[in-house]
Amino acid sequence: MRIRSSVGKTMFLGGISGFVLMVTSSLVLGQETALQKIGVFDVQRVMVESEAGQEAMALLNQLADQRGSELTAQQDEINTMRQQASSATAGTAEAAQLDRQMEDRVLQYQRLEQDVQQELAQRQNQLIEPISQMLMQVVETFGREEGYLLILSREPAVLLYADTTIDVTEELIRRVNVVHAGSQ
Repeated sequence: MRIRSSVGKTMFLGGISGFVLMVTSSLVLGQETALQKIGVFDVQRVMVESEAGQEAMALLNQLADQRGSELTAQQDEINTMRQQASSATAGTAEAAQLDRQMEDRVLQYQRLEQDVQQELAQRQNQLIEPISQMLMQVVETFGREEGYLLILSREPAVLLYADTTIDVTEELIRRVNVVHAGSQ
């Protein structure tokens, strides 16, 4: 099964590479300009290093800390109940009641933990979406202004090799910061 998976991945990546090469070749051949520029950028770096990305991460971390405190408080209550249950005489009504209370509290904790994970994922998407839209506009404007034929995202599954001389991440971070500062 692994062999098929590896072969499938290789074929997929080969197909993608072939497609990109075919599109690039046809675009380059169709252009009359002697010098064609191709750029790559690292989306993750832009998200992490740009001011907009840093602000989004700060907001997300603040929410995660707040919700994490709630989880910690509930975990502390469960630990206290667990100690009380272990000190209660086994088989007594008190021990049974403490066990039921602890089970209820554990279920509440698990539900809260799932809710927190969903809330954080949803908030992350809400924070990243406007930055992604801004980045795509910046990339398009930058590409047009600087005369790039292609600007690709540096994703391992898609981009197999890129010379560092065509990396435009730094300039895109600078431009995202300018656009972000102008929108405040």
